[in-house]
Amino acid sequence: MIKKIILISGIILAFAGGNLLAQGFSAAGTRLLGTNSIVAIVEDKIITRDEIMKELAPMIPQIQARARNQMEFNNEVNRLFVEVVQNLVDRELIIKDFKDKNFQIPQSTLDSYFEDYLQREFGGDRAEFLKYVQSQNKTVKQVREEFEESLIVSSMQQQKRMTVSEVSPTKIKDYYEQNKNKWYSPASARVSQIMINLSRSPNPENTKKLAADIVKKARAGEDFAELAKRYSQDAGASKGGDLGIIKKGDFTPVIDEAVFKLKEGEVSDPIETGGIIFIFKVFETKKEGIQPIDEVRDQIEWILVEQNQKITYQKWLESLRKKAYVKYYD
Repeated sequence: MIKKIILISGIILAFAGGNLLAQGFSAAGTRLLGTNSIVAIVEDKIITRDEIMKELAPMIPQIQARARNQMEFNNEVNRLFVEVVQNLVDRELIIKDFKDKNFQIPQSTLDSYFEDYLQREFGGDRAEFLKYVQSQNKTVKQVREEFEESLIVSSMQQQKRMTVSEVSPTKIKDYYEQNKNKWYSPASARVSQIMINLSRSPNPENTKKLAADIVKKARAGEDFAELAKRYSQDAGASKGGDLGIIKKGDFTPVIDEAVFKLKEGEVSDPIETGGIIFIFKVFETKKEGIQPIDEVRDQIEWILVEQNQKITYQKWLESLRKKAYVKYYD
């Protein structure tokens, strides 16, 4: 039976005015609320303010760290309060839909989930688990029911997010054409280097001659990696000076300009900067530009699948909300 969703305007006014802070948390994140009022009813399930505050409590320190002032703090807490309320409402609707369809979580799955939790949180110690359950004023049965509900929600969410049709080549092409800037790639090169510390050399002139000699050897065909192992004074010497793929702009402007003038296989002149001499060899180069669609097709398909999944999931939630009785209270 479809029932109208009743939204009490007072709850929105309370949020907008920042009164939630005084009702639930102090500026230091301390609980102040003494009474546990009803915030929403979903069919026959009651959602209380205590439930919402329990969800919000772990987020308060992060909100405090980000907020630049009291108003920002209040607004963010209020926004999250509304979000948590909706999430709890949706959770109940998902569980109801699962049960209405006569779906079941296999007992073996629930047992496995429970055992994993017991091992993860209590090292498998059932006595410690029982102490924790008692401290929460719950029974083991209630805890297992909560586990089952969590499994129901996650399985239904996964199922709905997977029910997405294949993305057509036309949609992939359209997305590529509309978002080409996302696939821009700066010039890049696979580079190796030899670094010599000139500032610590007892004879700088001899060190400069050594650098020039290394360049001659490299250009004459000697293995650059072996030259790096023999002469380079940086941590990468043992790896033959290999820097991997470097994008234009990763180096300082002086080095960047020199390196990206080189063609594949070329060795740079000695580059002196900041008391250090650098020698580079470029092995592969790639010009700047937009990556071809074939190189990014899989990425685009994944993006579109995620978008479709979100749309499908939201439509499903909206359909559950429309046919359910949901009432919000101030």
